[in-house]
Amino acid sequence: MIHVNRIGEMISGSYGNTPYSRNYEEDVYNEMLSLATQADVVSTVEEYNGILEKFALLTTEDFDKKMIHDQFLGGVSLHKDSAGRHFVQFGEGEVLGTPLPESLVNRFYESHDKGVDVSPLYKLWMRWLRNPILSKKNEKFTERFFDFIDMKYVHPTLKKELMEEHGLSEELAEQRATMYQVKITKEGLVNAFKVSREIMHKYDSETGEEVPRYKRTFNVDTGEIEGEGLPDTVEERLFEPSVMGTGGDAFYCEGANGFTNPGHFIKVGCTHRLSSWDEVNTNDNATCVKGLHVGGLKYIAWYSGEIHNVFIDPMHIGAVPDSEDGAIRCLQYFVHSSLVGVNGSMYHSSAYAAKTDEEWVKLKHDVLLDMQKDVLSLQNL
Repeated sequence: MIHVNRIGEMISGSYGNTPYSRNYEEDVYNEMLSLATQADVVSTVEEYNGILEKFALLTTEDFDKKMIHDQFLGGVSLHKDSAGRHFVQFGEGEVLGTPLPESLVNRFYESHDKGVDVSPLYKLWMRWLRNPILSKKNEKFTERFFDFIDMKYVHPTLKKELMEEHGLSEELAEQRATMYQVKITKEGLVNAFKVSREIMHKYDSETGEEVPRYKRTFNVDTGEIEGEGLPDTVEERLFEPSVMGTGGDAFYCEGANGFTNPGHFIKVGCTHRLSSWDEVNTNDNATCVKGLHVGGLKYIAWYSGEIHNVFIDPMHIGAVPDSEDGAIRCLQYFVHSSLVGVNGSMYHSSAYAAKTDEEWVKLKHDVLLDMQKDVLSLQNL
């Protein structure tokens, strides 16, 4: 995926798994957004890689250029009431009845002032309001989640590159290497990270003995290793949670290359979900407890293993134990790529968003049915 964010007078984000940061220029910014949109709809890896090559050229710059920013935004706005609370408003019409947390309000205003599209923030908020856990917790839960969304991170590799290859001071390099720890897709999903370890063994179908999953190849003349025998695409490789391994509740790994029964396997191109909210500890003050764990850039830096990029719908988030450098616990997430290998297929955030939208339609229908049953019960008293 390609992510384009504007923080202050900088454009930062990532293309594929490569971070970048550069000065804002309107024409460059617009072209970046155009390429990001194209990357979201291509059907082959070859097309996607071609777009990444074009995008990489835009991330380079003349550091003496001045920044230009003059972009108009319309659409969603914020309504402020007499108590100083902010609400989402549709144009000049309907105002949603749930007040926004301060961090999201600030993000709306900052994005609008800098000419950044605010529609992903609006969609993120709407998806958050679908969360069935909200009714069971206080407003602190919402505050913690949007503080988590607003986390920033100084990327050490990018900072070093800016200092050593471009001669920037440490202060300026740190400023330009600062980015959001998690990203927001145009559909309002959270793009975060999962750490796993690869399963390098399998079991003989006849003896049950553990054997290598992949077979190395050697040069017949020199004995040197010519290949590790790894599959060409990352979808064919198998992983398990880095911390829990085979412990904890089993979860479903669903997709074309997934499994029928729940287990402890992670695969690229699959939705990973627990069977119910009973298997997610929703106490924000508890850590290292049950639930599916994902996090931001600072969180994954604490763990060793393979890093996966994941989509999470805010409606599936059950707890935010640490909004500064921790994980979030959720019911479900989708793994769309991995730093350890290349994809064989494209997995667009729009496809996963459509799937969770279908889930919401059913959930809303079930809620309405339950409400109807409650009304009928009261009428019969």
